[in-house]
Amino acid sequence: MRTSTPLLLVLALAAGSACAADVPADGAASRAARRAQFQQRFLDQVDADHDGVVSRAEYRAWIDARFDRLDANGDGRVDADEIAASPQAARRAHKRSERFIARYDTTGTGSVGKADFEAKAMARFDRASGGADTVDAARLLPRRGIGRRDSNVTPDDEG
Repeated sequence: MRTSTPLLLVLALAAGSACAADVPADGAASRAARRAQFQQRFLDQVDADHDGVVSRAEYRAWIDARFDRLDANGDGRVDADEIAASPQAARRAHKRSERFIARYDTTGTGSVGKADFEAKAMARFDRASGGADTVDAARLLPRRGIGRRDSNVTPDDEG
């Protein structure tokens, strides 16, 4: 049995939803281009014979290879430590760290000083409070929505 390309694209989007959440919103055009690139990389990996369709055997082989990459000790089981130590988790953490530095590094040195960090965070407080010395706690909570990221949310704020 073969899977059609439209169905495969749906599977690709489902498989990559966690990755898409890490992508900053730079506009619909660049987001669409990144999504198309992701879909092509996904198809290149899954469609082993590159015939434009994915067989059950090709999909199973891709799943098994993914599991094997996570199963660092080769015992046939994956635990939280193996996932946290995986190259995928390291890449995701590194991308998140780069976004943090880009957001707070006002001097262009590639690092963030306490004064820069504090200034950016206090600017958020000032916007939320309208310049007052107090603010309703709910106004400081990160706002979340589909396709929207608060540019002042730090990695620690996001969990």
